[in-house]
Amino acid sequence: MIGPRTLARALVNVRDRVLEGPIADLRRMPRVAIDTGPTDPDAWAVGRAHGLARAGQVSTYRYAVHPMARLRGAPVLLVSPLGACGVAFDLRRGCSLVEHLVGEGRHVHQVDDEDVVGHGAPSPGSPADLARWVDDILPHVVRTVSTHHDGAPVHVVGWSLGGLACLLAAADDPTLPIASLTALATPFSLDPVPEHVPSRPLAIAAGGPVLATVQTLLGLIPTMPPIPEFLSVGSVGAFLTTPLTVASHLADRDFLAQLEAIDDLRALVGAQAELVGTSFHTMVGPGELERGLVSVGGRRVDLGNLERPVLLVAGEDDVVVPPRAVRAGSTVLSGADTSLMTAPGGHLGVVCGRASRDRLWPALCAFLDRHDPPSEIESDRRPSRRPRRAVQRPLPAATPPPERAPEPAGEAPSTGASPAGARRSTGRRARPAPKPASRTRGREG
Repeated sequence: MIGPRTLARALVNVRDRVLEGPIADLRRMPRVAIDTGPTDPDAWAVGRAHGLARAGQVSTYRYAVHPMARLRGAPVLLVSPLGACGVAFDLRRGCSLVEHLVGEGRHVHQVDDEDVVGHGAPSPGSPADLARWVDDILPHVVRTVSTHHDGAPVHVVGWSLGGLACLLAAADDPTLPIASLTALATPFSLDPVPEHVPSRPLAIAAGGPVLATVQTLLGLIPTMPPIPEFLSVGSVGAFLTTPLTVASHLADRDFLAQLEAIDDLRALVGAQAELVGTSFHTMVGPGELERGLVSVGGRRVDLGNLERPVLLVAGEDDVVVPPRAVRAGSTVLSGADTSLMTAPGGHLGVVCGRASRDRLWPALCAFLDRHDPPSEIESDRRPSRRPRRAVQRPLPAATPPPERAPEPAGEAPSTGASPAGARRSTGRRARPAPKPASRTRGREG
């Protein structure tokens, strides 16, 4: 709780929130759309910066490089879950995976269907949606990003359903230019994955053990049929404990900013977040992930054929995809060089939680560094603005003078012009040949 030492910081945060507005910096990192899916290869004529709703379309964005970072390594492609948006990768300034990767000198791209989020009723995914991403969208996007970087292989990072689609696409088409694969909170066994997961109030995740226990117990009390749902004991408990959570962290400015950013994300995604488990059970048949044979578009994709390096990440507090559902991937991906790690946070917090800044993101960058191609993808050198030093070249030999009459006896012979360009008998220096044209600026580094 707030003490005498933290009271001043709490008052400053309250004043800033009341007088200046939200504490969180929710600006997206600078980016531009480079592609809108396999059916629209020319996105520059669309004329949009953030997105234009198009039914059935996805967008691929390229983030601006850091002006001070040394560019290195292969490009990174972030893949968000199907039916959700990729805001979790770029939650807020100061707690953004995109911002971290750009600061490390990476070329970062992202593909999602953010344009259609919020333009229809929430619905679980279907096998046709999974086949569309595996057969059409991801192969097209991976090759597009690789083409933008002169054919370099791409590091693919997928979250939840996006991670499953990336693994299936790479196993189905070994010719895709992929350097490595990272699956965040992606299950390989559907038995521990519940079909319906209600969204938990932030008091359970960040309010401490006392408030979390109170909120959980209140939610277990049944509601009598005549009482409306919004007047149930659990709903009233959420209304009461959430302000207590905020009040106990008034001195923590970073926590307040994180709370605002997560609330903004939840308002954007809405009830679609509760259908993640249902989408897994709808898209994949029973027992297919455990066997490693998944039906996609009327055929079987064998995950055991995947030979790319893979990093599997499980959230320690994930109730949607528990850690034991992720650990099964080390057996299913028998042909891949698989690494497994756990990170703090739930299904969302494992990607954009405050603890991920110190544990997951550095480990992810280390994994990408280990599997970068041996040669540089793009040099970070810039054209030099310093003028070149003049190079002294020997002047061309002068035209031999006409033959002279022999010198009279008793006089010393006159010396002719030296090959180094001494003065001719006329007293004028010979004009040098013109130098070949060259550019000192605008060259590729």
